[in-house]
Formats: sequence, structure tokens, C-alpha cells
Amino acid sequence: MDTNPPLSVRQGQRALAAIIFTDVVGFSARMQADEETSLRLLERDFAVMREMCAHHEGSVLKTTGDGLLLYFTSAVQAVACALAMQRHFADEARRLPAAEMLAHRLGIHLGDVFVSEQDVMGDGVNIASRLQAEAAPGGICISQTVYDVVKNKLALQVINLGPRELKNIAQAMPVYRILLEAQALGGAVAKPRPWFWARVASHRPTRRQWLAGAIVVAAVVAVIVAAAAIRRQRQRQQSATVLATVAQMLATTSDTGTIDPESLSRRDIALQVRWLLEKYDFDGLARYWRTQGAGSAGQPAGQVMQRAAENMAAMKDWLAASLRQYTRQEPLTVTDLSNEAGRQFSIYVAPDRQLHFVEGGADLARAWPEVKPAVLGSIIISALRRAGTPPPREAVLGLRSFARLYHLPQMQEVLRAGGR
Repeated sequence: MDTNPPLSVRQGQRALAAIIFTDVVGFSARMQADEETSLRLLERDFAVMREMCAHHEGSVLKTTGDGLLLYFTSAVQAVACALAMQRHFADEARRLPAAEMLAHRLGIHLGDVFVSEQDVMGDGVNIASRLQAEAAPGGICISQTVYDVVKNKLALQVINLGPRELKNIAQAMPVYRILLEAQALGGAVAKPRPWFWARVASHRPTRRQWLAGAIVVAAVVAVIVAAAAIRRQRQRQQSATVLATVAQMLATTSDTGTIDPESLSRRDIALQVRWLLEKYDFDGLARYWRTQGAGSAGQPAGQVMQRAAENMAAMKDWLAASLRQYTRQEPLTVTDLSNEAGRQFSIYVAPDRQLHFVEGGADLARAWPEVKPAVLGSIIISALRRAGTPPPREAVLGLRSFARLYHLPQMQEVLRAGGR
């Protein structure tokens, strides 16, 4: 225990609590680079967080390495404390060099906790921890339960990220991201009107000026709409050509020796191979079938799996190269193939090589292994539709192997349909 817990959560008892779970982004890497400085900065930030926690009538239940587990009897106080912390660190970042700053992520949930002699446990802790992982560096994520309690008591600006499948949590949970720019407590403060709009408001145009302005605006809008329509038409034609070429390549390729994925998962694939498939490590999978899988590599099953792994490795290389052209300003729009409503989201690849998902104003970074196969399949098809030229033949064969091994019927249907 970091400090004595409040009386309402004595050891051996359960209680309803608002829990804040904190974490430092990239702390392990900073420790490897400069352990002494990293620990000094962590203790500095922990001192601030403990002080703010006490000011908002909370308690520090324990430390979690580079994070803290904070307890509040009030969800309103928990959210107010979290906002105060992140705003403090944001202000510090504006005046201190980057090397002197740590980026904290905070998750808040209102739920049941159980305090034992050695630890604090329960759904409240687990969910707060998962919500913290959903937050952006310097950000705060809260659960639906917390939002329902504080929405009418704090003047907040939030972004609804929608239901999220949190690790080791049975059901998808709605997650909200709090914008730090909002007013923390009390009524919202109206911002002064910029000088430009004040000048516009004081100028009353004549009827002729209104008419001339309306004609100019209509002409500009017409040009923009026409240009967008031409771009969409060209993109559809280009997409149809690429997909038709891919479908033709697959149709003219023999399926002799193809293995049923279900039988593979039951009998022939070892635990290590399954792990490689979960990590999308297709290069490692090909090496496995060439070396460690030598006992079966001489058999048709081993030969087919080796070729499939090599083709999927070529597919992944092609996809990584294709996604490098997309940025935060100009991302790739992806249509979720597994969603009947045609849900869309945007992605791009940052310099850290992670996939960044942009949806509802949120920007969430994900490592490749964290992306589910159905989502990755949707990304692949959207990248194909935006591609100027078809992928290499090996990558095209990798598309089919990927769709079959990961049981993605929607992806297989698009590949078969081609330009249609």
C-alpha cells in the first residue's frame, strides 16, 4: 500500500469507489536510456499527483511501477482531480524542455473494489486500468458509469469513442475521452469574440453586396463539388481496375494443395505457430516451416504452409509500403467489412510505424499485433481500392491465404468479386 486507505475501504472489505489508474507513456524505454533522470521525474510527478489527490479528498492506494492507483468516494472529485493533474502537466510541458517531461495517461471507472493486505482488486481497478490504455498521451478516458454521474455536475467537453473491446473484459464498454480545454468546474466560460468576427459583425453589407457574395460562394461551391465528383469517378475506375486484376490473378492460380484452416488449427499448427499468426509474424512463420517444422515441411501440408507464409510476408510488406503515403492530415478511409452498417474509420502510419486510428475526433495508436484480423482485412481491402497499381503476384496470393487462415469471408468475397 502506498498510503493508508480511507476508512470506507478497510482491509478485507468491498466498497464502491471511483478509481483513477495512471501510467507513463514509454517509461521502460526512458529507463533504459537514462534511469536516474527517469526516476527523478517520476518522483517529481508522483509528488504533484499525491498532493492533488489529497486536495480532492482522495487517497493513493498503491503504486504500480510507473503509475498510481487512486481512490475517491466521489466520481466528481475523481474527474476534477484528473483534469487538474493533466492540465498541470500540460502547463509544465509548455515551459520545460521535452527531456524534462513525462506523458501520463489516466483512466477512471466507478466500480466495486476489494482491499486485501497485499493488494487492491476488483472490476473497478481492472476497468480503470484498461481505460488508461485507451487514453492518448496526456489524456483521460472515463467509463459510461463515470460519465453518467459527472455529466450534469461538471462542465466537460467529451468525445464518445463508442463501445471498446477492453482486454480481459467480457463485454464491450462505451468509452469517453475528456478534452482538457473544457472548463473543469462550474459554468462554462464564454470566450471573447476574436477581433475579425467583431469587425464582421459591425459591418452591415448592402443588398447588392449580399447578392454578389452569394453568387461568388455558389460558383466556388459548384467548382468544388464538380472537382470532387471527378476525383471520385477516377478513384472508382482505378479501384475497379486494380481489384479486377487481383481477382483475375487469383482465378488463374491453382488451389491444389490448399489446406482447410479449421483442420490446421486443430491438428497441424503448434502453439508457436499460433503465436506467430497472432503477431502477424509471417517471416517468422516461414522460417518455422523451413527449420523447426522440417518434420512436416517435406509433406504437402508443410510445403503449402511455407508458401502461404512467404506470400503473406510479401502481402504485409506491400501493405506497410502502401500505408506510408497516408498522414494525419490525409488518412486512409477504411470501410469495416464485418459491419453491415458500413461503419468507417480512418488510419495512417506514424513515424513510430504504429497504426493510428482516427474516429470521432480521437487518435489512437495501435501496434500491428493489437489489430484484429477482421479490422486488418478491412484495411487491406481499402488500401487495394486506393492503390494505383495491383500488388505483386506473391502479395496477391498472400491476400487469399490471409483471408482463409483468419476466417474472413467478407474479404474473400471482395477478392473474388474484383471490379464488380
